[in-house]
Amino acid sequence: MSSASDPVVRVALAEAIYLEPPQRPDDDRWSRLVAQMRRDELPAVRVLGSLAALRTAIPGDWTGLDAALRGDLEAAAGALGGQGGRSTWGAGQRWAAALSRLDREEDSYSWVERLLRRHEPERARQAGLDIAAEAMRTWRAAPARLTPALSTVLNEPPSPVRVTAVEVVSASLTATRLAADNLVPLLAEPALSTTVAAALGSIGDPRALPVLLRMLRAGARSPRLARALAAVAPALSDPTEVVKTARDVLAGHRDPCHAGRSWQPCPAVAAVRALATIGPAARAAVPELTVRLRAALDRGDPSAAGLEVFALQQIGPPATPAVALLRPLMTGDHRDADCAAKAVLAITEDRTVADDYLDARPEQLRRCRIAPHLLTWLTHHGGLTDRQVRQMNHLFTQPGAMQVGVAATLWRHNGPAAAPRLLAELPKYLDDDAFGPTAMTVLSEMGRYAGPALSHLDRLIESPHRTAVYLGDPDAEMRADEQLFDLAVTTRTVVRGTSV
Repeated sequence: MSSASDPVVRVALAEAIYLEPPQRPDDDRWSRLVAQMRRDELPAVRVLGSLAALRTAIPGDWTGLDAALRGDLEAAAGALGGQGGRSTWGAGQRWAAALSRLDREEDSYSWVERLLRRHEPERARQAGLDIAAEAMRTWRAAPARLTPALSTVLNEPPSPVRVTAVEVVSASLTATRLAADNLVPLLAEPALSTTVAAALGSIGDPRALPVLLRMLRAGARSPRLARALAAVAPALSDPTEVVKTARDVLAGHRDPCHAGRSWQPCPAVAAVRALATIGPAARAAVPELTVRLRAALDRGDPSAAGLEVFALQQIGPPATPAVALLRPLMTGDHRDADCAAKAVLAITEDRTVADDYLDARPEQLRRCRIAPHLLTWLTHHGGLTDRQVRQMNHLFTQPGAMQVGVAATLWRHNGPAAAPRLLAELPKYLDDDAFGPTAMTVLSEMGRYAGPALSHLDRLIESPHRTAVYLGDPDAEMRADEQLFDLAVTTRTVVRGTSV
C-alpha cells in the first residue's frame, strides 16, 4: 500500500483487498494488509480497512471498528465510489451493507438515530440515511423503528438531506403509511411532489390523487405512477376525474406504446392500468380502449394491446362494443387468444365461451394458462361439468401456477372435503411473492378449516428478515415483502378468528 503514491491508486488497491475476503479466518497475510490499511494516511483507505476488518471481527471488536468508521466518515466520503473504484457505493452504503451482513439490527437503528441528529455534518447524515435504507430492506421491524427519526428530517427546512430522507421513506410502504401526515405537506414542493405522490398513492392515500393526475396529464414516465394510480383508484367513491383524465391521455396516445409483456412506464400504460382497477365504473373509456386495440390489430401486433384487453375484461359487460374485435383473437393456443377468451367471457357472461375452450383441451391438463380462471368463473356461473371436475383435479397435481391457480376452485367445488389436499400443498407457497398472495386468499376463504396452516403463517410472520424476493430492484423487493407480510397477518387473523 505504501508504495503507491497516487491516492486514487491506493484507494483502488484498498478496495480490491476489501472486496476479496480472506480464504481462511486465520489468513495472516490478509490480516496484515487490513491492519496496514487501517493505519494509512488516507481516510478512504482507513474506512475500507475498518470495513474489511469487520468481516472477521468478533462482536467485542465491533464498537471500536464502528468508532473508527465514524471518525473517518466525512473525510472519506468524497474519495469512495468515484474514479478508479470497482463500486459506486460511498462510505455510508458500504457501512450499511456491513451492518446488514453481520445482522446487526439494533446497532443499525442506533447509528441511524445518532447520525441523523441536526448538528451532524451533512455527509454523516447522508450516511445515516444509507444505513436506514439498507436496514429497511433487511429487517421487517426497521420502518416502524426508524420512521420517527426520519419524520423529524422530513419536517426540516429544504436540504439535500431532506430530499434523501423523502426517498428513503417513500421506498417503503410501511414507512410511507407511518409518515403519511409528514409527507402530505411535501406534495406542494415541486422538487419532491412526484416522489411523495407515488409513495402515498402506492398505499392508496387519496391525498396524492391531484399530483398523480397532474403527472399523468404531463406525460410523466415514473415507474411507480401506474401502481400508485392503480392503488388509489379503487378506493375513490367517485372515480370520474380519474376516468376523464385517463381518457384524455389515451386520446393523445392512440397507438399502443408497449409490446407484449414489456410494458414501459408510459403515461398511457398508467392510464389503462387505472381504468382496469376501476372496472365497470370506467365504462366511459371503452371507446378509447377499443381504438387502441384496433390500432394494435391493424398493425398485426395484438400483443401490444394486452393491457387494453385486460382493462376491457375488468370493465365487463359495459365493454360489449369491443367483443367484435376480441372474438377473432380467440382462436389458437397462444397468450393473445387466452387473453381474448377471458375478456369475451367477462364481457358477455356467456359460459359457452369457457365450456368450449375447456372442451377443446384434454382432461389431463398439465399446463393451461387460463384454465384456472375459467374453472373459477364456472363455479360461480352454473358449476362444473364432470369432465371439468376431472380437469380441475388434474391441474391441482401440477406444482406451481396451475396448482395455486385452481386451489380456490377446488375449495369452492368440494368444500371442507378438499381441506386435506389443500393444506398439503398451499403452505409451500406462502413465502413466494408470485403465488403466496393467492395461496393466502384461499386459506382465508377456508377459514377454520385452514387451522393447520397457522404454524406456517406464524413462521412467515415472525421472521425478522425480509422474504427473499428477486425483482432486480431492492426497494421493489422490500415492498413485495411488505405486501406479503401484511397479507399473511390478515390471513392469520381471519383463520384464527374463525377457528375459535
